Amino acid sequence: MPDGRLLCEMEIDMPRFKSLAWTALLCLALLDLSVAWADVQIGAAPATRKILPESPMPEARKIEIGLCRNEYEAFQIAVRAPRGATVLAVSVPEASPLDVFEVTVYREHYLNVANESSGSLTDHERLPGFYPDPLIPAVDPYDPEHARPVGLPYDLAPGETAVLWVEFYASPAVTPGLHEGAVVVETTEGEGHMQTTEIAVRIEAWDVDLPRTVATAFGFGHDRARNYHGGPEGDPTANYGEIVKRYYQALREHHIDPTTPPTPDIAFVFDAEDDLLPVDWSAYDEALEPWMTGSYLGGEGVARFNIGRFRPGSGTGSMTETQYVKAARAYAEHLQEKGWWDRAYVYATDEPWLNGGTETWDEIVHDIDLLLQATPDWRYKTLITGSYVDLVGDRVGIWCPVTPMYEDWFYTGGSMAGREEYAERFAKGESLWFYACNANLPPYAGYDIDTAIGYEPRIVKWGAWFEHATGFLYWRVSYWVQDDPWNVYMNLEEFGELFARNGDGFLLYPGDHNGTAGGKGSPEWLTLDGPIVSYRLKQVRDGLEDWELFRMSEKMGGEAYARAQVARAYTRFGDFTFEKCPGPGTYCPDDQPWTLDENLLLDVRKNLGRKVQHLLHSTLYPDPEAETPDGDQDEPDEDGDADADKEAEVAPTPDGDADRDTAPPTEDGGGCQGTGNLSWPALMLLGMIILVCFRTSRIS
Repeated sequence: MPDGRLLCEMEIDMPRFKSLAWTALLCLALLDLSVAWADVQIGAAPATRKILPESPMPEARKIEIGLCRNEYEAFQIAVRAPRGATVLAVSVPEASPLDVFEVTVYREHYLNVANESSGSLTDHERLPGFYPDPLIPAVDPYDPEHARPVGLPYDLAPGETAVLWVEFYASPAVTPGLHEGAVVVETTEGEGHMQTTEIAVRIEAWDVDLPRTVATAFGFGHDRARNYHGGPEGDPTANYGEIVKRYYQALREHHIDPTTPPTPDIAFVFDAEDDLLPVDWSAYDEALEPWMTGSYLGGEGVARFNIGRFRPGSGTGSMTETQYVKAARAYAEHLQEKGWWDRAYVYATDEPWLNGGTETWDEIVHDIDLLLQATPDWRYKTLITGSYVDLVGDRVGIWCPVTPMYEDWFYTGGSMAGREEYAERFAKGESLWFYACNANLPPYAGYDIDTAIGYEPRIVKWGAWFEHATGFLYWRVSYWVQDDPWNVYMNLEEFGELFARNGDGFLLYPGDHNGTAGGKGSPEWLTLDGPIVSYRLKQVRDGLEDWELFRMSEKMGGEAYARAQVARAYTRFGDFTFEKCPGPGTYCPDDQPWTLDENLLLDVRKNLGRKVQHLLHSTLYPDPEAETPDGDQDEPDEDGDADADKEAEVAPTPDGDADRDTAPPTEDGGGCQGTGNLSWPALMLLGMIILVCFRTSRIS
């Protein structure tokens, strides 16, 4: 090697050197430009993962999904561009093997949560920051003829992350087996440079038709939709009835029935001797029948429904007790004649343990006794939102506690009924449901927006099945904070700081701002004649679909396997904060009540899908239990992904105790992605070219 003196004295062929130098500069320019274009980062992740703005980018370019017929499954595509970009479209190419599925694409919209929900604990944090929840459809789903763009194209600011929710639905006509294809993401960056990225998708369609048997009761107050749809004043627009129907349809597509189908009052008229005159049922039947047959929304009718009258604890109204008994008898007989009685229940005074205590319980007992005078068929019809108590004897049909009011996991000392007590109630013919609400403080899984664990609404359904429940209730899907439902997510005025939770009382968002609230509602850029669904609602549906799989396995002789599998992911709903923990806000159980590993959850789900497929068609498909003796499974790699075949390691769900910014973070200016800095490949190339120049000159 020449020393510095030799370099200075060296004779160099300048024309040749200049030519090489210009070539080097051109290569550097092209290379740096290509690096800039390649800065659009794209990766896939399972639907269970909540991708926050500061989350590490998923790097998978392959994803695996398993689903039954009549089931929805999704995955996510994250797009991040340090220099900014436009996400143009996400699609399945024509003539793809994936064409047999109905594909829907949404863009996840981030909400700025300024006030976190209470009860933050280690590994179950609630922190301020940006969280995804509303799912903006790529095109207007309520006007398919015109395919109006809504969620896409989308302009990414520098450093911003866009997450696309890609959903597949397997109709009853889908052929079982493997379907492999690609989802294509089209982006542009800079002056029109287009980048096309393929995500390989492998779908295992199980030879299983998923039913709808799990009872659900999710309240929907359609009157609130009028605040945001149907014109600013006066009578609503002509299409308002269709808009309301779309809200119900959104619930239907997520395997959810409304608590109380809307029906008119029934006129019970008595003569002077208190005899009930013939009842005109025509208007009532006309309103209820479409819900029972499924003709209103298509598909099956509701699994269960609250009759909305004869509510224990509410008294007899304008009727005497004698009249009340006769009306209740006539109502029961009519529903029996129609074939609807088995699906009916009556919702007693809400949370009697909270609203009046012993006096309320006494009123409920009194009113149930009147119903039982009418006919013993009212025996199993009353639903109580609370834990079992001896005060009501054997009068109740459905016990529906909030999950923290089950067992002594939260209310210690045996004050709440649990597995042993409910086993006795089951033997008497009674049922168990659960509900979630603002009492679901961490570590109890719930419906909070501001949790980093995406599958909380899903895992709580696993627990419900594990505890032998047959239904799930949620108090409201549209109890928006009326002044600003897209920016205010907790109802502090009604529930206070302890019990106001982000997202409590709503799983849908109003799709418009053209209602009586005077322009309040959706953002200015969003106008849809129907609801916007949420990330949390998708997780609820996944949990209900899993529940159906568990029930199928249970009914076909696979209960032991199903329970062993689910027990890998769930042991209890939650805990009270342990005294042995080092300080306030810490949580240190010997074992988590439910898994924090999404890969484990997905592995259990896959095993159960294959198990049910085997139970239905034992000669066609292998038994996953036989492949792993005693139902034991190899635990997924901590850094692996049960449903993703990665080209590079996929980062785990971000730790909840990480610092959270209250503004979407951008990439740092330094490093290999820093704007204005040469990338390391360019520097290496420059060094190599200079070395070649000097060596060539030395030889010559």
